[in-house]
Amino acid sequence: MKIHIYRIIFFAVILSVFNAAPQSYAQKFLIHGIITDADNNPLEYANVYIQNSVDGSISNEKGEFNFKTSMSGTHILICSYIGFKTFQKEISIKKGGEIWVEISLKKEVIKGKTLTVTASSFTAGGDTEEKGVTLSAMDVVRTPGSAADIFWAIKSFPGLQQVEEGAGLFVRGGDVSETAFYLDGALLQHPYKYESPTGGFFGTFNPFLLKGTYFSSGGFTTEYGNALSGVLAMQSRDLPSQFQCGIGLGLAAESVFITVPVIHDTFGFSLSGNLSNTKMMFDLNGSEKDFSHYPSSFDFNFNCVYKPDKNSKLKMFIFREDDKVGVEVEDPEFSTHFLGDGSNRLYNLQFSTLLSKNIILQANTALTRYIKGQHLGVLDLDLEDRFLQARCEVEGKIRAGLSVKSGIEVYQYKTLIKGTVPLIRDNVDPSALFHRVNTDYASNRKNFFIQGSILTPLGLKCIPGLRMEYESITDSYTLDPRISIVLPITLNFSITAAYGQYHQFPDPQYYDPYVGNPELFEMKSIHKVAGFNYEKGNTIVRIEAYYKDYKNLLLEDRVENYTNQGKGYSKGLDFFVKKRISSISGWISYSWLEAKRKWMDLPIMASPYFDITHNINTVITADLGKNISLGIRYRYATGKPYTSKKGVYHDKRVPSYENMDVNLSWIHSFFGKDMTIVYCAVSNLLGRVNIFDYRYSSDFQKREAVTSSFQRSIYFGFQVNI
Repeated sequence: MKIHIYRIIFFAVILSVFNAAPQSYAQKFLIHGIITDADNNPLEYANVYIQNSVDGSISNEKGEFNFKTSMSGTHILICSYIGFKTFQKEISIKKGGEIWVEISLKKEVIKGKTLTVTASSFTAGGDTEEKGVTLSAMDVVRTPGSAADIFWAIKSFPGLQQVEEGAGLFVRGGDVSETAFYLDGALLQHPYKYESPTGGFFGTFNPFLLKGTYFSSGGFTTEYGNALSGVLAMQSRDLPSQFQCGIGLGLAAESVFITVPVIHDTFGFSLSGNLSNTKMMFDLNGSEKDFSHYPSSFDFNFNCVYKPDKNSKLKMFIFREDDKVGVEVEDPEFSTHFLGDGSNRLYNLQFSTLLSKNIILQANTALTRYIKGQHLGVLDLDLEDRFLQARCEVEGKIRAGLSVKSGIEVYQYKTLIKGTVPLIRDNVDPSALFHRVNTDYASNRKNFFIQGSILTPLGLKCIPGLRMEYESITDSYTLDPRISIVLPITLNFSITAAYGQYHQFPDPQYYDPYVGNPELFEMKSIHKVAGFNYEKGNTIVRIEAYYKDYKNLLLEDRVENYTNQGKGYSKGLDFFVKKRISSISGWISYSWLEAKRKWMDLPIMASPYFDITHNINTVITADLGKNISLGIRYRYATGKPYTSKKGVYHDKRVPSYENMDVNLSWIHSFFGKDMTIVYCAVSNLLGRVNIFDYRYSSDFQKREAVTSSFQRSIYFGFQVNI
């Protein structure tokens, strides 16, 4: 086993420096205290620091903090926490002394914003409009089995099916391609690393790049379009309040970041970079896969924020990511290697301003470019996407209990695809017959949406809306009415309901004149959702039932390749409970699903491969004291359908999926102003061999099981934020 010795040396040097660091704080002034909210609940990971300095700390799980400083005289102590008003207090510093500070933070009311409550919505972070289940960046890192990935963590919520070993979001009986992704208002065409037909193995963005995330598993409002099933809308971090830097080192990745408040409350920027190379991880844990190129990636992010005045903000977000993988693909009749590489670019400029006391304007323009190569036997494709977009929306309060949001969007798509694809679907045998592909896809889309928020004297909240889209290739208009209702029964209990029509245009590859059909038009789904929500203190309980009707889906055709004659439905029940009791917190989610489709290569109404009847996720985290946290996650899912013989379609299911993940993390402040996280995780603790699919020979006499990359694996590393 070959081990990258430089990583071990780097790890040892950093730890030795930290262990020596506390000696330098002799005779310095000690600042310590506790941070709570208005209800006297401790706030974990709140930032507290001295203005115009790098001296500060982060609160622990009890809300306590302490740090030392060599400064003297009168200074301003600042405490900031997402979703709360910034705390400021003048303190007097004398060397060799100390001060105890009790900080109580109040919830922040964002001017110009209205509270939006919708069915099926979940939020991550405290600075989003939508109200739902909260999941912070630290929750993502500490969730067992999440691999510090926001998509993997969100998959522990109800309404998402465990279909493959990856980050792909299959939402309530919908395909992975039916979920739309946004960042700061920019639509993301390629949100995954190591992209595959079932999404990808990881999400593109590190959770620490984000300040808030809104996820909807159905019934979402009119500001989101071109998605049949779900929406994930992310917001990047805002103006940095203090200087910070950090490094991370793990078994398969290194990372570094820095945030610089150049002009206090006016101008600042952040930089980050992540390098991933999984060879050492695979060498340590072993793998049944034969890699010609171990999965590796590099990404770089630059986020710059300028506030010309207290009511306006200009944000520039630049992101670049490159990844590559080469892995053996076994088939009963042949063996070959898959080689894939991707290059993803995003440039986004966002502007927001408060036009008046009750009117806020937000606009952004973005350019994305994605280049991808896929090489597997007879499959040999090169793809290039260019995507230009502009968006402008206005939200205003008309009077008490009534507000309106309206916006326009313009999208310009350009896709080039060249290469070969197998003549018979999924038969990638290097000697198989193939089609040549030469797709030159160009489309312009224009969208308009409007929605209101009406609060009645009885507390009933109604959000009606209308979305209209125009697409240049089909020269067609779509009109989607939607409505969401929230009826509070008591202070903590409410009933929710939603209805909506949704459209989505086929991916560019299906418009190819040789292997697709240039005459295809938009697909359609109708969502009906009803449920109830209970929230009190540290307890959240949600139950929702839904029904989705799919029309105009793509269906394979011998003459036209594809038509819009497909159809389908999905129905189900989602249950979610989240609670904290003393030092133990966690959540349980359960989803029941029934889905049927006449779609793609399914010529009759049958279960699609993502029809997973039962999904259970149990996540428990326990604080063991001395900043040590233990996390356990158990996942169960019904096996996916597969076809076992000719003449039938998805007549059997693979064995059920079961997985238990455990992680242990230690948070410590070595300098008094840093936060260091040392973590170790064990995935698939019980060593279960999970089967995701079977590959059959052409005569169905031989088959190979598609299993997970690891039986049991260990991952460890650390993250230091200063």
